[in-house]
Amino acid sequence: MSRRPQRYAVVSLFSGCGGMDLGAEQSGRARVVWAIDNEHWAVESYRKNLGAHIVEGDITETDIPAVPCDILVAGPPCQDYSTLWNHDGLMTARGNLFRQVARYLDALRPAAFVLENVPGLLSANRGVAWTLVRHALKAPSSVVERSASRERRPAVHYDISAQVVDMADLGVPQHRERLIVVGIRRDLGQRPPVIPAPFLGNPVTVAEALDQNPLPVDAPNHEKGLDSPDVVERLKLIKPGENYEVIPKDHPLAVKGLISHVYRRLDPAKPSYTVIASGGGGTHGYHHIEPRRLTNRERARLQGFPDDFIFEHGCGPGEDRSASKYPRVRRQVGNAVPPPAAKVIVGAVAEVLERAGVPARTVRELSAARRGRPVLSAVASQPEAVAKAAGL
Repeated sequence: MSRRPQRYAVVSLFSGCGGMDLGAEQSGRARVVWAIDNEHWAVESYRKNLGAHIVEGDITETDIPAVPCDILVAGPPCQDYSTLWNHDGLMTARGNLFRQVARYLDALRPAAFVLENVPGLLSANRGVAWTLVRHALKAPSSVVERSASRERRPAVHYDISAQVVDMADLGVPQHRERLIVVGIRRDLGQRPPVIPAPFLGNPVTVAEALDQNPLPVDAPNHEKGLDSPDVVERLKLIKPGENYEVIPKDHPLAVKGLISHVYRRLDPAKPSYTVIASGGGGTHGYHHIEPRRLTNRERARLQGFPDDFIFEHGCGPGEDRSASKYPRVRRQVGNAVPPPAAKVIVGAVAEVLERAGVPARTVRELSAARRGRPVLSAVASQPEAVAKAAGL
């Protein structure tokens, strides 16, 4: 009987409902031992599906845990770097949360890290944002306030790569361009991997994702009937793959739009366009067969979540509180890293660590870490304890 392969310990920041973490564990090479997010319903979904090792809290006010960490994964908020928003980048507190990633890298010193964000990070603030973020990730010790005791530790450095990846090339039934930054600790003597693209030229289509195995009517998070009569009639004028622009401008149901997503129906022969977390005015994403918005369960399929991944929303059985539960779940799904993409990325990183001779963790080690190690009350003054817990 063959033994299960040992896995690397993962610490997850800005975890959301757990898309990145689920994919990391699906790779068979990683086990998440600690995670954090401040979005209540996302944390509740994470706990329901992945476990109780997630902390709900403000990362800027949360102490770094004394747990082993071989790979750090992070998906800091991307809105301030998105070209669809104001592109304010470093001018907002949210845009500066990358400094928390540096804080964890400096303290835990993992062998590798993966950071996911939008490609707009590269151009925000006329390129200044990416210059500062890149420096913080390559030399995290240089941007973290260090106590006298921490100064005794040598600075940690990472060799990094930055790739803009269409997640349809990684097996996600959705065109979703994201910036993936991978870092490998410099002393390991390995370069970051080139992210594989196993589905390049042969992506999973909408029809394959939604039609080959139809969802049952009573599937969880599968809300229908939320569109007004006008929206339903408007969608009847739009063929699959088309958007609001095909409606004659003098038609009573014509609308104005700023982006192509507005009342755009899916093309069954292609991957979906990008699933987003919020927005009204015809941005819900629209079914290719029925004249209606996508349900959250359908969005979850287009993000690569399994059907048994249940998204929490705080409404009990039989409660008709669609005004609350629908946007709560939509936000979780749209903000998530698609699990199939994370599976490919973390798997590639694990292969590099294996080549570098980084020892994986035993089941006993990982289980103990997940059950809860004590959190340091003053991380800045106890770096040796963190290093010891991390196996350094």
